Amino acid sequence: MSEAKSSGKAGRPSRSLDEEIAAAAAKLQALRDRKKEEERRERERNQKAILALIKDEGLDEVSADAWKSAVPKLRKLLLAEDKQEPQAPAQAGFAPAATDQTLVNA
Repeated sequence: MSEAKSSGKAGRPSRSLDEEIAAAAAKLQALRDRKKEEERRERERNQKAILALIKDEGLDEVSADAWKSAVPKLRKLLLAEDKQEPQAPAQAGFAPAATDQTLVNA
């Protein structure tokens, strides 16, 4: 009787619950890995875009000390904007170029 049951079905044999759980866990891990890789690539694209923007605006000439002192203010400004409606970088209100003194006094 079991021969008739198994010969009537062409394809893979049925899996136990443990095997299905293991397969689902493996698929979940693969999806997590894929998501992590996509997030890493997006972060790299964002970093390149930010560096290009800084260079295009001439802000790469600003001293590291000026950047270090301005970062808390920039962080506060950027995080406050993120909580509001997302805006395109051109509409975000950034000045075309800033000097060391402008960043320190901001």
